[in-house]
Amino acid sequence: MKKAVITILGTIGGRFDQKKKEFVFASNTSKSFYYSTDKIIDIKDDKYLNTLPLLIKNFDCDIIPIFTKDAKKIQLNVLEKLEHITDKKDFFKDDYLIDDEQDFENIFNMIHNIINNSEYDRFIIDVTHGFRHLPLLVLIELMIVHFQNTSKIEKILFAKEDEKPIEENKFVGKYNFIDLKEYLDLANISFILTTFEKNYTVANHIESEKYQNLIDALNNFSNDLMALNLNNIFENSIDALKDELEKIDDVAITTQSKKLYKHIDETFKQLDKRYLTYYNLSKELFEKNYMLISLSLLNESLRLYIKTTIKKEHKEIVEKIECFYNDDLYHIGDFFIKLYKMNYNKFQKRIENSNRDVPISRNEFNLIKSKFPNNLKEKINLNGVENTLIDHIGHKRNNLAHANSSTVSFDTIHDDIERLIEEFENRCIVSN
Repeated sequence: MKKAVITILGTIGGRFDQKKKEFVFASNTSKSFYYSTDKIIDIKDDKYLNTLPLLIKNFDCDIIPIFTKDAKKIQLNVLEKLEHITDKKDFFKDDYLIDDEQDFENIFNMIHNIINNSEYDRFIIDVTHGFRHLPLLVLIELMIVHFQNTSKIEKILFAKEDEKPIEENKFVGKYNFIDLKEYLDLANISFILTTFEKNYTVANHIESEKYQNLIDALNNFSNDLMALNLNNIFENSIDALKDELEKIDDVAITTQSKKLYKHIDETFKQLDKRYLTYYNLSKELFEKNYMLISLSLLNESLRLYIKTTIKKEHKEIVEKIECFYNDDLYHIGDFFIKLYKMNYNKFQKRIENSNRDVPISRNEFNLIKSKFPNNLKEKINLNGVENTLIDHIGHKRNNLAHANSSTVSFDTIHDDIERLIEEFENRCIVSN
C-alpha cells in the first residue's frame, strides 16, 4: 500500500520585497515549535521553520507539494539554507504548479487528479499553509473523495497556532497538530442521516470508527425494509436504530439525528390493526418510488383487512383458520383473499389431500364467506380492464415481481399503483 503526503506550500520563511515586487528569502526567520498533543504525528525534532521540512523529516513516503512560483522559490531556500535538506528538491513537479491563483477550476482539477492518482492508496493531507482558498478547495475535494472511499484519506493535518510568533518571543511560534479528518466523517454522517429519510439506503462502503454502530444499524434497517422482513424491523431494527440515534451528541449532527429519529418513530409505528400499519408503509414506500415494495405491502394490507373484517363477526372460526396455518400470515392471508372465489368442496379436498383434518365445517365456511367485504367484490376499470381490486393488485404485483411490465413507462406504473392505493383507501380505510 503506497502512501503520499500532500501539502500546500506558503511563503513562511520569506518576505515581500517592495522593490522587486515579489517574495524573497528571509535568512533571519526563526524556527517555531511543532508538537501534537493528541499524538497525530510522532515528531522527531520539535523545531521547524514550517510544515514542509517537518513532513520531509518525519514521513518516509512521497511528499507532494502544491505550490506557486513564489512559494517554490522561498521553500527551496528554506530547505537548503535553514533546514539543510538538499535531496528532496525533485518533488517540485510542474504538474503541481499553480500559475494563476484565481483559476479555481484548474486548481480544483489539479487537486482532484493528485488525490485520485491510482499510484497511491492512502493520503495524508496538510492544509496548514497556502492561500486561504487553496485549503478550502482541497477540503471540498476531500469530502468528495472521502464519501467515495473512506479508507483513502488517512489524516488531514492542520497546525493550530497556540502561540503567535511575535517580536517579544523572537518570532518563535508554537503550533499544535490536530487531525481534521473527523470532520470529513461528520460530513459523511450528516449526509447519510439527511438522505436516509428520503431513500432508506446507505452506501455499503461507508465506514466510520466513531459511528460504525450507527451505520450498521442504518444498514440493518434498510436491508430488512428492502427485503420486507417486517417482523425483524418491528422487533429489532427500529429499536436498535433509535438507540444509536439517541447516542449522537455531536452538535454538528444532532439536528439531523433527532429529525430522523422522529421520522422513524412516527412512520414505522405499529398501529392497532396490522393492515393499517402495512397500508401506511405502502404509501410511504410509494412516495419514495419503491413501486414493487409498495405494491407488495398494499397486497398484504388487503389480505389482512379481509381477515380482520371477517374476524369482527366470526372470531372463533377465524381463529381456527389461524391455528390451522400456525399463525403464518402468508398462508392465512392467502386463504382469506381467495375466499370469495372458493367453495367448500375444493377447500375440503385440498386439505384432505395433504392428509390433514379440515379445520372448519361447511356451515362455518359459508358463514365467513358471507362476511367477505362486498366493496372488494365490485369491479373497477383500470386501463380498460374490468376486475376486482383484489385481482388488479395481485396482477400488478406479480407483473412487476416477474419483470413483465414490457415497455410500460415508469410513469404509467406509478399512476396505476397510485390509483390502486386510492381505491384501497376509499374502500377499506375511509369507509371504516
